Formats: sequence, C-alpha cells, structure tokens
Amino acid sequence: MKAVMDFLKRIRLTPEKAAVRLLSVYALLGTISIWCSQVPYTQADFFANLKLPSLFLGLLFGFFFLCLALFPCRTMKADKTILFIAVFFYLLVTNFSTNNTWYFILSGLLALCLCIYCLHGSTLFLLRFRRSFVFGLTAALGLIFILYVGGLTALRYKMYVAPNYDFGIFSQMFEYMKKTGIPYTTCERDRLLSHFNVHLSFIYYLILPFYLLFSTPMILNIMQAVILASGLIPLVLLCRQHKLSDTLTAAISVVYTFYPALSAGCFYDIHENCFLTPLILWLLLSIDKDSNIGLILTAILICSVKEDAPNYLMFIAIYMAFAKKKILKPAILFVFSLTWFLLAVVYLKKYGDGVMLYRYANFSTKGGSIQDVIKACLMNPGYVFSQCLNSEKAAYVFQILLPLGFLPLVTVKMHRYILLGPFLLINLMSYYPYQHSLDFQYNFGVAAILFYLTILNLSELKEEKRKIIALSMVLISIFGASAFVGERTNYLSYYKKSKPIVEEIDRILETSVPEDASVSASTFLMPHLYKNKILYQLNTESPDMTGRTEYIVIDLRFSEYASLYPVYENAGYEVIAYAQSAVAVLRYPQR
Repeated sequence: MKAVMDFLKRIRLTPEKAAVRLLSVYALLGTISIWCSQVPYTQADFFANLKLPSLFLGLLFGFFFLCLALFPCRTMKADKTILFIAVFFYLLVTNFSTNNTWYFILSGLLALCLCIYCLHGSTLFLLRFRRSFVFGLTAALGLIFILYVGGLTALRYKMYVAPNYDFGIFSQMFEYMKKTGIPYTTCERDRLLSHFNVHLSFIYYLILPFYLLFSTPMILNIMQAVILASGLIPLVLLCRQHKLSDTLTAAISVVYTFYPALSAGCFYDIHENCFLTPLILWLLLSIDKDSNIGLILTAILICSVKEDAPNYLMFIAIYMAFAKKKILKPAILFVFSLTWFLLAVVYLKKYGDGVMLYRYANFSTKGGSIQDVIKACLMNPGYVFSQCLNSEKAAYVFQILLPLGFLPLVTVKMHRYILLGPFLLINLMSYYPYQHSLDFQYNFGVAAILFYLTILNLSELKEEKRKIIALSMVLISIFGASAFVGERTNYLSYYKKSKPIVEEIDRILETSVPEDASVSASTFLMPHLYKNKILYQLNTESPDMTGRTEYIVIDLRFSEYASLYPVYENAGYEVIAYAQSAVAVLRYPQR
C-alpha cells in the first residue's frame, strides 16, 4: 500500500483528483452516448446498444488520458474546469426536450452544487467584460430570442397548428382593426363584438402599424418576441442603476434570454400580456431613477394592457411607499391604478362579459367575486396559502424561481416581499391551471418583478456569492430553456414533413373560399381565414345544419373534425374542394 501511495504522490494524483477525473469522463461518455443515440435516453430501448465492458474501457482510457494531459497541473483548477464543462453538457442534453419538471429541478440543484464546488475559493470563471461588450452581447441575445421564439411561433402559424382560441381571434381582430380601426371579432363569442367587451387591451394599437405594414398574422407572433426581447434594455439599465458589474449584467441578460417562463409562454401565440414584462421593468427603473415622466407614461401603458394589469401597479405603489419612504407619489399611483381597475370592472360588467372572476371560484361557493378574494385574504390567510401550494403549484414555483437562484426570496428587507403580491394573486391563488403553467402568458408580468428583485438582492451579496449564484442562474436557465422550449425545434422537421399538405391547404383556402363569404371552420384553419368578416368555429359535438354560414371548411388532419365531413356531405352540402388528409370545403345547398 505504501508503494501505491508513493506512486500516486509522484504522479500528483490525489483521491479528490481521481474522483473528479472519473466523474468528468463518466459525464462526457454519457453525453456522447445520448447525443449519438437514435433512441431517446428516457426509453428502455436506449440501453440495447450499450455494453458494460465498453463503459469500463471508456472510463479507464479516458481516466488515463486525463492523468497524462493534466500531469503538469499541481492545483485542481484544470480538473474543476473539465468537470464543470463535462457535467454541464451532460445535464444540458438530458434536459433537452424532456419537459420533465422534476428532472429540471434536480439538474438545477446539481448545477448549483457544481458551481459551489468549482468556484468556491478560486478566481475561476471571473471573466471581466467591457461595457461595450455587454451592450453587444445584449443586442445579440435579443436577436437570438427574436429569431428563435419569433421564428418558431411564426412557423407554428404557417403549418396550421395555431388554434382559434386565441390566435384566430387576434388574427381576425387585427384585420378588422386594419379596415375599421375597431377590434371586432366574430369567432371569440360567436357573434360580432369588440374584443374590448372581453378584455380592455388598448395596448394592441401599438402593434397595429406593424400589422398595417406586413398584413399577415405571422407578424403578430414575431412582434411578441420583439416586445419581450426589448425588456433587455431596461434590464441592463437596472443592473447599472444598482451597480452590478458588467460581468454580472451580462449574466443577468443571458438568464433573461433563456428564462423558460418568458420563452415557453410565447408558444401559445400572441397575447397582450407580453407588454407587461418590458413596461414593468421600465416602471421600476423610473421609480429607482425618480423619473416622474417615466412613471406616468409606464403606469398608463401598463393599465392599457389588460383590465387586471392595475393589480401590478397597486402592489408596486405599496412597495414604493416603503422603499422610498414617501407617501404622495405612491398614493397617487395606487389611487390611479385602483380607479382604473374599478372602472374597467364596471365597464366590462355593464357592456361586456364581465371580469373573469370564475378563476377564483375556489374562494367562494357562488362563483367568485372581488369581495370574496379580499375577504379571504383579510380574514383567513391560512386558507389563502393553502390554495397557493399543492404538488402542481409547488413544481411551478420551482420552475419560476430556480433559474433565478431563488434570489427574489433572499432578503432581510421585508418591504420587498410586497412585490411578490402579484405572484400570489395572479399565479398561485387562482385554481385556473393555465395561470400557474410555464406554457401560457400569465408569467410575463410577474417575471419582470422577479428579475427586479433578483437584481436588488444580488447587488447586496458578497462578491464570492455573487459569482456562484450568477453562474448557477445562467446554467439553470439554459437547462430550463432546453427542457421546456428545446422541443419546439421539432416544428422545423414537422413542417418539412408536412409541407405538401400545408401547401395543399394553402392552395384550397386561397382558391375555394371567397373573402366575402361567411365561414365556419376547424380551429387550426381559423387564423388563416382572418380576412373573412363572418367566421365561426365548427362545433364537433353538434354540427350546425341550418346554414348559419355559407361555407364549411373542415380540417381532415384530425379525426374529431374529419368525422364531420360525411355528416355535412350526407346532409346535402355541396363539396367545393377536397384533399385527402388535408382539407375539405363545402357550401350550403342553394335553395
């Protein structure tokens, strides 16, 4: 044994180095096997072509190769660097397209442990960026976000997988806005009405000039990506305002770009909520800079996003009073936002469909009301918290906070927790499942607040902890994007595979459905019929045989709609165009 220990000492191989090198080789071999396999690693068939002797030989060969390559190294810096890279890529490829929440959480925690081990007590990864580089990096990240998210969501429309609820609504609405200036739709409530009778989203007029320029629904999804990417600008300015280094600013920008709650939420197509992220960041920057003009302008714009958007302002106003130790401005902001909210509620109740308080029916036996929510918060906070946490919502909390290193919660300044109010109210208190899901738009507003809290709390940590947390956030956000958005790259292969069918549907819709005709259509065809003023979604459960619309357009790619084709045909509807496994166009029989 003494001879073995002497030999290991001569070749500078400590037990720690041996363990790190073995783990590095193991992670690299795992990455290569997953990357090269035609079978997903989550399936049992993945192991069919793997042999244990090959694994042991690979480990042995890789271990001795590393020992030779790193023989001159006396410290652990090179070993830790290799370990960091190897484990990072292994976690990246195993997260890719898995959409597994708990595996993402586990890999995030492992990434945190990895950063603590590799960075603690060393100068490793302390990169120094110039300010000009940070600005260039931010612009590049914004462009990457627009190309990836905007491009794939535009392709989502192109290949007929964007449904009527909600993209068909907005496609027809913008065409009406182009022609009349009013956001009319017929496919939102099966009658002609203004979208403002459902949601008070005046902010949509800011997108109208771009729609007038390009006049295609694809521009709407692209603009959503552009709007969210623009949040990088106030984000960087907030980092500078709170004196974060250029390196940490670059890290925060990377986290924002890959933050899954932003990118994943875009893949249910455009929603007005996308404006909340940059606008709330600009508002918070205006508050920190004490800019009255910025405060007024952003407050008005935030209220014009949606009828519930003033709720963000009310919590921010309360936080502002404690943070700035002033009363007048916060009071004005609070009263303004509360007044806007109450007027919006009254308007929608009198002229529209009312505020969607049924999403808070868990706070009342009568369907939910504002009074019930307030009553529960004041009189029974225990019940409120019980509604905010279950297994599904707990997983959601991890998905939202883990890429930010849980920094929004790491503070001794109690008034900052006020900013978590919208997170509780909008995302956690409601029983409505979409409000606590990454795949929908309800994360955009709270994401801005969480990034702001992250910047505040990160700026108050010691330098050693800053670099560890910042790098962990970068890794975890990349894992999150890989897990929850990476699979969207399948749109490219799906479109390539289905291109003949897509082109056939394009041709038939263009040549067989007049723009001045009234139409009932399958959900995924609706966004492409946006120029038809009278447009309704087909009812698969009880087909309408009364000739409510002149044309019936059926998507034959899906069985639930394809089954309607013989029903209408047997009822005497005239077949105008038909392409098997693609689309059928029928016309109401002329009497």
